[in-house]
Amino acid sequence: MATQTNVPVQSGAEKKLWITQQGIVEDAAGGVPAHLTIAILSTVPDPVNPGDVTFTLKAPTGFAFTGWITWAYHDVNTMAAKSNPRSTQGSLGDDGRTLTFTHNPSFSTNQEALGYGIQITAVDGAAPGRYTDGQIQVGGADPVKLKGRVLDPNED
Repeated sequence: MATQTNVPVQSGAEKKLWITQQGIVEDAAGGVPAHLTIAILSTVPDPVNPGDVTFTLKAPTGFAFTGWITWAYHDVNTMAAKSNPRSTQGSLGDDGRTLTFTHNPSFSTNQEALGYGIQITAVDGAAPGRYTDGQIQVGGADPVKLKGRVLDPNED
């Protein structure tokens, strides 16, 4: 990991992070999986090391996770990658509607961003429309809404 810190684990430090969905995930029902993109940044200039925390995600209506997750650190000014992408498989529940995994979103500075690409797909028979009832929660941080749009079968 590019930003390994020597700062001791600070229980609850994930509350110092800003968590946001980048754009809105779009997919046609039964289509090729898309990527839900999450960005995490530190809100303080000092190093942040919450230790391993549980990420809990609920897919928006009409979507299901595949379990595949990738992440990399980026420079916040240029968005250039600072680390090689790494990937893992999360645990699925509720027919793919929920996804959990453990990771340490640590930062040595607030000039870094941690980007997660989470594979998701619109399920067969999902009604076209925009759904805002998904959610991500990172440890004890406040939950953040996740949004998705199931495309009409005629959309590209």
